[in-house]
Amino acid sequence: MDMLKVLNNIIRRKPILVVYDVTKLCNERCPMCNIWKEKSQDMPLHHIMEKAKKLRKFGIGYVFIQGGEPTLRTDLIAIIDVFIAHKIKPTVITNGILMNKALASEIAKRKCNLSISLDILGAEKYKKYRGLDAYEQVMANIKTIAPIKRQGNWTLTTTVSKLTRLDDVKAIEHLAESLGFMYAIRPYVYVNGIAGRKNNDLIYAYDDIEPIFRYMLNRARKNNYLASLIYEEHIKYIKGETMPTCDAMTYSIVMLEDGTYAPCIEFAHKAIDIDTLKEDKKAYNRMITTCNDKTPCYYNCAREIGVMMRKKWRILFNGFKVARQMIRYGNFF
Repeated sequence: MDMLKVLNNIIRRKPILVVYDVTKLCNERCPMCNIWKEKSQDMPLHHIMEKAKKLRKFGIGYVFIQGGEPTLRTDLIAIIDVFIAHKIKPTVITNGILMNKALASEIAKRKCNLSISLDILGAEKYKKYRGLDAYEQVMANIKTIAPIKRQGNWTLTTTVSKLTRLDDVKAIEHLAESLGFMYAIRPYVYVNGIAGRKNNDLIYAYDDIEPIFRYMLNRARKNNYLASLIYEEHIKYIKGETMPTCDAMTYSIVMLEDGTYAPCIEFAHKAIDIDTLKEDKKAYNRMITTCNDKTPCYYNCAREIGVMMRKKWRILFNGFKVARQMIRYGNFF
């Protein structure tokens, strides 16, 4: 990674993260998502190479490769290699259905993070979350790939909804720890864009899930201080408190499957260009501010970097603890 360019972007409040929807195709039918209903015009590899070169020059240091379902791209490993070759650290975000030993072994050879969504334990509840019965396959894949030695950090991630109980989170956390994965949770989000779909079976009340995030906050304070800062913000979000300005076009942007850039996941239909980002940011500033005030979200592109920047003095004060935890427990940097 070209850390000097990344640091320069941070100082200048320019994006360092690209959330890349590598395809809109998906092999699940999640009731909380509409992306799989969209047509997908996936970039060929040579176009991705051109984009990666331009992104590196701009100062991007990280890319989330997601979908849809990224493992439906038969050239996924080649895509990972493109970003690594341009010193952009990739994280693959997957539902795990196709994450077999062969594919995971190739990812493990590379400095590439891997995040597998596991929202619930049990086939019946899994189907309610994901729209089809793939629970046994996903669990078998997770257990099969767990022993593989890897260069990146691998995590299990849970989307917390009305269906989630604290015991569910504790059970998945125990599974992750026993298999050598990191573990994280995030709130179910439904607002305006195609990524968040309103489903009454999943809509939570604050009192229903606050104990879950409070539990993860307390755990993170002991072994992942940086994550604890995120969970503090999660609790404010699910409570409905006013949120600080999101990261859209400040620390992150979205790249769609066809190569179009957008401000964020919520406004995927609003095209921007990194060559004119300063002007585009001014043009969309009111739109993003209104969205943040009235219908805030908490997707991958939304807030994490901004949280770290706003709480940088706390991080510096706890620098020794943070460094020790990152060495012992792993990190996504």
